[in-house]
Amino acid sequence: MDWGWGALLSCAIFGLAHAFGYSEGAFSLDLMYMAMTAIPSLIAVWLRLRTGSLLLPILLHNFGNSIGLFV
Repeated sequence: MDWGWGALLSCAIFGLAHAFGYSEGAFSLDLMYMAMTAIPSLIAVWLRLRTGSLLLPILLHNFGNSIGLFV
């Protein structure tokens, strides 16, 4: 099971893309939001490598997107 730099880099970029914001003429960076997106993406990569299937990472992603609707 080889992660490679591509998996780690894509998770970091995914987190950064969600953490950057622009409002009222100023940029912002929310490190907590970066962690809340980058860490689950690392878990999704691990699930994909561990199971060889995309089913669990897709379910994890859908759960993460919809949990706020139910809480």
